Amino acid sequence: MWLDRLNTGLNRLHIGGGRVELLHWAYDEHLVDNRPHRHTYFEVCLVGRHGSGVFNEPSGSHLLEPGSLFVARPGVVHNIANTSYPLMELYWVAFGWSSDEKPPKSDGERAMRSFAESDLCSARDQTGLLMLWEALKVGASGTWTVGSVDQTTALLKAIVLAVAQALSPGERVEIPEDFTRPGRIASTQAVRYIEDNLNRQLSLEEIASHVNVSTRQLTRLFSTFTGTSPAQYVRVTRLDRASALLTRTELPIKEISHQVGFNDVQYFTRCFTEHFGVSPGAYRHGARSGQIIQRPGMLL
Repeated sequence: MWLDRLNTGLNRLHIGGGRVELLHWAYDEHLVDNRPHRHTYFEVCLVGRHGSGVFNEPSGSHLLEPGSLFVARPGVVHNIANTSYPLMELYWVAFGWSSDEKPPKSDGERAMRSFAESDLCSARDQTGLLMLWEALKVGASGTWTVGSVDQTTALLKAIVLAVAQALSPGERVEIPEDFTRPGRIASTQAVRYIEDNLNRQLSLEEIASHVNVSTRQLTRLFSTFTGTSPAQYVRVTRLDRASALLTRTELPIKEISHQVGFNDVQYFTRCFTEHFGVSPGAYRHGARSGQIIQRPGMLL
């Protein structure tokens, strides 16, 4: 899964004379309410395309809706609660920041210092942060090569700097133009369309039509930005969604197979076993007993 790759292989960024220690990347399509808690690090969250709620911390309650960006600062007790259905889609990252006492070496380092010293807790996403986060998901889901690692590292840095800009009044940092070019936008939109329609059959023609490109162009874009074909991406995404449903719900395996677009539960079981190395039932049991199950052959 894309989060496994991010959390295993990429854990430090250098920005000017400072260092960002990346502790944890996470995503939840439907986040449940959590209890008041605190961290020793920064935890930055972005509400995705659905849901609403409140972020509670000592200075007050901050209303959340799609596009809301908020941060739990080190040592601050906080919690998140939903106020509507469906539950919030949430992206978040936990990190630490450190730098020497010398003057900042770059605008990025200046923005990070300003972010770390600010009391600002929430803001609206006005820098295209959601698009960057979705592009990260696309890139980290594809074939893992030296080139894709370099590109993913650049995306991680762009996200951290966009966060610093949004949560540091007056700071402005240029986001690399590569991350907003039309090809990446089209591939990100295609991935979103796939994930929104996993419960049914999807053709290459339908996906291409949705993002206004030809089937040939869509195939080329997927090869560039995910390192795989649209068909393979759909298949892997179906199985990754199934793995989440197996660990988070009590749904029967047959129902899960239908929810992720497999009409034949036996075919679903065969594909799942080939992908993860264990059957759906064994995967569910292993996840609930605390065993870590990782896809064989996945390069990290």
